[in-house]
Amino acid sequence: MMLDNQILKDNGMEISRMENEFQLMYFASVIVDGAFNFFKIERKTSNVGKPPFELKNMIKLIFYGYMNKITSTVVLAYNAKYNHLYNLISQGIEPSDRTIRDYCKYFQPIYRLIISFILIVANKLGLTDFEHIAIDGTIKKAYNSPFNIIKEKDISLLIKHYMVEELSKDEIKQLRRTARKFLKDKSVTDDEKVDILFHWWRLLDYSGQVSLALNDYDARLMKIKDKGQKYPKFSYNIQLGTDTKSKLICGVNAVQNPTDHYQIPALMKQILVNLNTKPNKISADTIYSTLANLTFLEELGITALIPTKQQNRQNSGNAPENPFAIDYFVFDEYKNVFICPNKKELTLDGAYPAPQEKGGGNKIKLIYSNYQACKKCKDKKTCYKTNHRTITRYVHEVTYKTERLMSTKDGIKEYKQRSKTVEAHNGTFKRIYNYDHIPITGLKKVQNLMYTIIASYNLIRLFNLIKENKMDFYSIISAIKFISLT
Repeated sequence: MMLDNQILKDNGMEISRMENEFQLMYFASVIVDGAFNFFKIERKTSNVGKPPFELKNMIKLIFYGYMNKITSTVVLAYNAKYNHLYNLISQGIEPSDRTIRDYCKYFQPIYRLIISFILIVANKLGLTDFEHIAIDGTIKKAYNSPFNIIKEKDISLLIKHYMVEELSKDEIKQLRRTARKFLKDKSVTDDEKVDILFHWWRLLDYSGQVSLALNDYDARLMKIKDKGQKYPKFSYNIQLGTDTKSKLICGVNAVQNPTDHYQIPALMKQILVNLNTKPNKISADTIYSTLANLTFLEELGITALIPTKQQNRQNSGNAPENPFAIDYFVFDEYKNVFICPNKKELTLDGAYPAPQEKGGGNKIKLIYSNYQACKKCKDKKTCYKTNHRTITRYVHEVTYKTERLMSTKDGIKEYKQRSKTVEAHNGTFKRIYNYDHIPITGLKKVQNLMYTIIASYNLIRLFNLIKENKMDFYSIISAIKFISLT
């Protein structure tokens, strides 16, 4: 009897799983149909030659593959032939892996429109209002072997070899393996090699770096957080904007700049288009606290929740061990003085124009000190190493406004939502989608890849939100169809 009950229970769970899988497939199909209707996506074709596959069916096939973490075109082509759900969602088409690669190459930007439609649907269904968007960056390693690079000095020596005089044996030994391989390559003429070398030289000059990834010219050297990695690797900086309420990703931008200092404007422009509305708050890590970013958000009327380095350490409980670190100097806004740990006041010495920041704008450099108190202080050897202690403060109306907000309880409470929102995505993309090892090169292709991954992630997230809120599935389907027509 117990065995029979267990069999019935297992069968029930299997039926429930299959029903859920079918609903997800149907949901994906409806979303793609809705995006095509909402954005009036059409493909112009000629009547010459063999008719191409229906664009919408190909998009559905690739989309469903990414939803199931299938990024290999070979595996996807196999599933199109032998998996009934893939066959069903794509209306029975059976493309080759080469055809799928072509459609990925030319039509992946459509997935940005699918992202936008999913976000609009989530808003119309009342699942979120996109009031607070959290921004963060992660590093995606380029699809390039760490040994398949060439350095500036190698290119210089090779140019000397082909245009001035042949290299000596000792000079050839100095070349990296890739440069020696290039030197021995007999399939390319010397004139062609000179053209290639000068092309590489121009690419290095444009990038501002001393090394070039030969498999992916667009990649840049960046520090990665993987354990045991001491040296920078060729990578891309992936910027993400995520809704704190629904955890839906509202925008993604692949950039070549290894730092996050000035990335908010470009990402925000995409987010505003994707949402078709404007968030009220943007939260980001301290590294985004630049005048260019804060001014951009101020002009849009969006509140910036970005702490200073000192505020970030204070909020995270990482106070410095040195008792005379700047964190322990209290600023008295009313008196415009800094109070040191020994209760002495450092007054304003002078105000000077600071160098113009990248992206425009000038801050004022304020210097505070108390020469007499420092000379008599018993802790002067611990507190400072020069004549006396000075505190330098860079201020601007916009940065000061943000700093004051982040010193309030409400500002700190709102900012804490960020860490719960953005951190999980990085692990998902690296370990679940395994995007570091997808054989795609070039900035534009990486950007399009991220559109596809984000669209599939958001679709699954929206499906789960509907289930979590116990909304009637088929009523939602009807609502999506109606939204797509408006």
